[in-house]
Amino acid sequence: MNHRARVGLTDVADAAGVSKSTASRALRGESRVSAETIEHVLATAARLGYVRDRRAAELASSAPTTVGLLLRGAERSFYGEIAARVQAVTDARGIDLLIVNGGDDHAMQMRALDNLLGHRVAGIMIASGRASLAAAEHAASFVPTVLVGLPSDDDAFDSVSIDAASEIEMAAQVLRAGHRHVALTAGHTAASIVLQRRTDLYRETLEAHGATVTMIPGVGIDGFAEGLRRALDDGATAIMAGDDPSAVAILETLATWGVPSPQEVSVTGFDGVGVYRSPLFGLATMRQPVEEMAVAATDIMMRRLDGTQTAPAHETFVGDFIAGSTLASPSGNT
Repeated sequence: MNHRARVGLTDVADAAGVSKSTASRALRGESRVSAETIEHVLATAARLGYVRDRRAAELASSAPTTVGLLLRGAERSFYGEIAARVQAVTDARGIDLLIVNGGDDHAMQMRALDNLLGHRVAGIMIASGRASLAAAEHAASFVPTVLVGLPSDDDAFDSVSIDAASEIEMAAQVLRAGHRHVALTAGHTAASIVLQRRTDLYRETLEAHGATVTMIPGVGIDGFAEGLRRALDDGATAIMAGDDPSAVAILETLATWGVPSPQEVSVTGFDGVGVYRSPLFGLATMRQPVEEMAVAATDIMMRRLDGTQTAPAHETFVGDFIAGSTLASPSGNT
């Protein structure tokens, strides 16, 4: 396939019959250029197939035009939703967004962050429950850095996250349903700061109200199926997963064993994004207000970049419980 030659600003100016500086101002929509000239230059640029050189614009501008977003993995529903929401906000504000996947390990996250820094981004947002704090500190040593979905009181970063009260409320909902023996999925402590905190809050809340808690390995960890079976045999009537995909994996495992939910055991998730919040799906979960969190994170970043945000910002948001059909009273279990 033959590729067409790139069209430069000079080509647009010549074709439109204006100076290069006028073409540049028209393409930026500056008020000192008449509406007619702007319309003419934009139409000419579109006809020629002109694509703005973002790197040149960044160097020529005194205002930042590009920020970066590191995700744990765009294929995961929660982080994909964050990416979509953040991009909607940055697009509306005329800011370019570069998105990279950071995965689960420090080395991969460092490569991803250095990729963003190498593209001269003015700031970085990190959305990963498994973010390496050392990698985040590396980013923050160069540019303003905002953690999205990851709670932190470290003043090296700004942060936007779900309020701990929402995680406590999720456990309270299970208690209100009447469950007094609950199994919790456990991950690797060092792997996910978010899930470890969530599990700790679940356990503290349940035990404070006299419930028996059984820990089982998380989905994808050796011993998960055996731990789940043992919890059921020991009398657990509810299983609380740290996130929605894990809850679905538990429901799938139970289905293969012929164990219906919630008739024999209740299952809850957390995040409530995408299909997981649909009443047709029926998962009992806590919806994280991703749109509000994305707007808040981008607002903080914009204030950092224009110099109006100087004090550390740590904002939290309350989630919405979705009752679903996978949480019921254990009294009706057969």
